[in-house]
Amino acid sequence: DGDTESYEELSTKASKSDAEIRRDICRTFPEAMDEEDTEALFRILRAVAHRAEDIGYCQGMNFIAGVFIRVLREEALVYHCMLSMLFRHGMNQYFGERFPKLRLTALQFDCLLEAFFPELSAAFDTFNLSAEFYATQWFLTLFAYYLPFPHVLRVWEHYLCCGMKVVHRVGLALLQEAMPDLLDQGFDGTLNRLRCMGHTTRLTPDELVAAAMEFKVTNRLLSELEH
Repeated sequence: DGDTESYEELSTKASKSDAEIRRDICRTFPEAMDEEDTEALFRILRAVAHRAEDIGYCQGMNFIAGVFIRVLREEALVYHCMLSMLFRHGMNQYFGERFPKLRLTALQFDCLLEAFFPELSAAFDTFNLSAEFYATQWFLTLFAYYLPFPHVLRVWEHYLCCGMKVVHRVGLALLQEAMPDLLDQGFDGTLNRLRCMGHTTRLTPDELVAAAMEFKVTNRLLSELEH
């Protein structure tokens, strides 16, 4: 039973997700992680797949675990942080079969975009471009590979205190910064700008978080947008 087995036991036991994990770890921060880190990542994700057996391993977990490895460097600790993200912070709802919570969260973001930036929302509508198309990785990986690493760490500090509303706020702040460009593009240009928007931000980590906090996205508002 995954609930009672230790990290050491779970990380050394073959899992049905091994091949998929092996494929994904090579694409996880290759510029920052060496072979030792990558093998540690494999063991951590294998153990998580056993422990969270109702969802197993899902793409995106590799980036969340990768951030923890880069910061903490200690395998068993990273494993327990992953369990905390899944079960305490509710990320397990995003990784379930067919990503049910992810769809809902993308719809919430579409509503927020329309409320805060109606002109940009209308422009996206003409391209039939919804948040499900461009923002799912923000929510699945908490910006882990979408933003420069120092920005990721600042965003995560706030996420761990305040939850998913922080990801919505940061997404709005990034769109606000890129808006002049986005309103001036055709379909392909808009997609390219959305794709690289995080890594080309001119905001410092503190400026990004400050800009994000200007958006009054509350848990209550998000809960109203669920219905």
